[in-house]
Amino acid sequence: MMQNMKQAFQMFVKTKNNAHNQNNTTGGLESLGTKDKSQAIQLLKARNPMHRIEKRMGREFCNPPAIRPYRWLLLFATILMATCAQALGNNPSKIDAPQLVPLPRSLHQRSGRVVLGNRIIPESPELLPLGAVIAGEVEQLTGRRLAVERRWARTGDIVLRIDPSLKGESYRIEVSRTARVIGGNYAAVAEGTASLLQALTLDGGNPGWPRLKIDDAPGSGYRGLMVDAARSWHSPAMLKQLVELCRWYKVRHLQIHFTDDGAHTFPSAAYPQLNANRRHYTTGELRQLESFAVERGVVILPELDVPGHASVLVQQMPEIFANHPQSGNVICPGREETYQALNRLIGEMTDIFHTTPYFHVGADEVNLEPWKSCTNCQAYMAAHQLENVEELYRHFIVRMDQLVRDYGKKTIVWEGFHKEGRTQIPRDVTVMVFESSYNIAPDVLELGYPVINASWQPLYVVNDRNWSPEQIYGWNKYRWESCWPNSKAYQHPITVAPTALMLGAQMCTWEQSEQRELPSLRARLPAMSERLWNPETPHGYPDFAARLKWTDAGLKKLLQEPLPSTPPRDSKNHPTAADAPTLDECCPKQSVPAAE
Repeated sequence: MMQNMKQAFQMFVKTKNNAHNQNNTTGGLESLGTKDKSQAIQLLKARNPMHRIEKRMGREFCNPPAIRPYRWLLLFATILMATCAQALGNNPSKIDAPQLVPLPRSLHQRSGRVVLGNRIIPESPELLPLGAVIAGEVEQLTGRRLAVERRWARTGDIVLRIDPSLKGESYRIEVSRTARVIGGNYAAVAEGTASLLQALTLDGGNPGWPRLKIDDAPGSGYRGLMVDAARSWHSPAMLKQLVELCRWYKVRHLQIHFTDDGAHTFPSAAYPQLNANRRHYTTGELRQLESFAVERGVVILPELDVPGHASVLVQQMPEIFANHPQSGNVICPGREETYQALNRLIGEMTDIFHTTPYFHVGADEVNLEPWKSCTNCQAYMAAHQLENVEELYRHFIVRMDQLVRDYGKKTIVWEGFHKEGRTQIPRDVTVMVFESSYNIAPDVLELGYPVINASWQPLYVVNDRNWSPEQIYGWNKYRWESCWPNSKAYQHPITVAPTALMLGAQMCTWEQSEQRELPSLRARLPAMSERLWNPETPHGYPDFAARLKWTDAGLKKLLQEPLPSTPPRDSKNHPTAADAPTLDECCPKQSVPAAE
């Protein structure tokens, strides 16, 4: 700005000197004849900038007797404003391109800049909650609080609109007189506003955007993050910060792993004996979390991990869930009481997380040996003509799927059932392929199941065992790798051809304290998100890393609330070791690339 003022002053001095020289020249025309003198004066006046301004605006308006002594000051102000306007609004080379993650599919920047107005205008009543969210975010980013009103938009206002002609999560941003975000539904508008806020810059203390148009839509419908809230306590405040992280980078789903061998952190009213002592949520906290996520266009996906990883169920309610004789961390699928209890638990979870289209039932790493000696399981198998425990396991998934369907949800399972089997698992059950051990993606897809890529490498984040953002950016959703020697993807990556059954991918954090979550995810999750949202981008990792520096600075402003201290660990005698090997055991530390 100081440079612009200097240029304006130099132009003013030059203009005034030229005008002064012309006035002196006029004084030397006395020797000319009357006609020649008149023509010469008119020619000099035409070259005088002050005279041109007076002629255009009217002499009486811009040069009345009262202000004639100050007309050169007015000329200087005019030149200064024109110089600054050119620097701020009319010179596209002076306005940097927006630094957005994930990169939109289509972005056209125009000349000029629009300064942020004073209001957010939701054109539809259902967008009022989003307007309130944006008002809070703008205040955190700029220090200014905008009003949320349903009125006619003024210059610089943020306008939100739903247009059903835009399909799915497609959205459009038009920054001209106003900053308008249009989406096919609430979630699409929310995702568009994340891009709009990332593009917001402070120029001379005035927040605003370059004039631009964005047309965008995701390349994958499922973009997820899973957090392990069973093995390590995560406060409600931490879960809200993860929702904000997902919103900022257009990660649509946040899966919460509520139950495992270590603890049952979901608050069951039907079976309170399951609730981990001082390490479970309240229904009020989870309802508030659900509302918080819905307002930001993020879906909370609950997980009840059964029949394995269920030591809490077996130990706290053996009369319903334990095998006979009691053994291991797997529940008994051979009694109707088991399914009745699971139905009540699913009902409690879906009552709170009512907006999710999915429900995750786990079904991974199941030790089938206890079922071979369980008298209930053997009688059940005979009654249902199931020839072995593998068929009983498949039958259990079928029954769980029916329970989930009764609540209007779609079932998700971890990879666990084998390709071969007589019991037919419904083809609309979605499979998260993570280990490439029990089943591999090509076989799951060949059977006709929708697949979500949750490949250990590079999408698992487990304390010090993780992969760098650059390695994640070099991955795609059609590829699986593993650092576990027993995996079929170990040292031989598995790939599949593009297909509509590949829904997307999910990053999974396991066994991490809440203090480690954001530092380990702030660069990795956006790298995965961009590879899912815009996989055809021609830009490489260095370009992504440069944009990430800008967006991460904005995220830091949004995540200002400090986390509470971690509460005491569960005092109940719940086991913490699972039958399956941990990632630390599977992946030697030296074989895993260091994180950035």
